[in-house]
Amino acid sequence: MPEFLLRYKVPKEFTLDWEIESVQKQALEMAAQIQAKASETFFGWDVSCEVREFADTMGQSDFVTTGWVTDNDDAFVQVVLEAQEAILALMRELAFTDQTVECWWWRVKGKWDGAKGLKERPSRQHFLP
Repeated sequence: MPEFLLRYKVPKEFTLDWEIESVQKQALEMAAQIQAKASETFFGWDVSCEVREFADTMGQSDFVTTGWVTDNDDAFVQVVLEAQEAILALMRELAFTDQTVECWWWRVKGKWDGAKGLKERPSRQHFLP
């Protein structure tokens, strides 16, 4: 399943709540349209996404999409390029003239169920009398 992260930056001169919220709203609306475009490009598949504000905005574009899809057999080389171009064009269309955009999509190899994670649970012993 394709996934992407849309990161955005709030201009430093935006200090009022309504100014910050307007950028957040723009990012959420952009993510919804990117999700639809990605689904259309990737054969109608479900596409999950996350929207997050940049922590450090120095040198970053105003909106950056970083996406990935599992492609163990190199079957999606052309589709990923098409998706990247279509999504970048959409982002340009949705951004204001003074905003910059970037779009990066990666083909990832591997098995999603092959990860060996660690999970820690708190000890319940401290609740005992």
